Amino acid sequence: MPNDYRINVRFHLNNPKEKAAAEYLQSLQGKSRNRFAVEAITAAINQKQASTFSLEDIRSIFKEELQNVSFVSAGKHTITEKEQLENMQNVLSDLDMFE
Repeated sequence: MPNDYRINVRFHLNNPKEKAAAEYLQSLQGKSRNRFAVEAITAAINQKQASTFSLEDIRSIFKEELQNVSFVSAGKHTITEKEQLENMQNVLSDLDMFE
């Protein structure tokens, strides 16, 4: 069995993303396209492995934890259920910024 694995890649130039990728690879003249491909694929694999929690998973965990916590101000004032619900909704809506 050979030590090299070869693959041919086709780019459909009518697809904007594929066209941009093909043009970028063409611009790498004098540089290793193979090295670029290996590093890009490895980075994609590492990113996929690192993101084991989805944003929805994080929201769910955070929401569950908020339901078990009572917020108290510095003046020892316990907030009402309505205020606690509003706080929780504000935090969850803030998490929407990360989508």
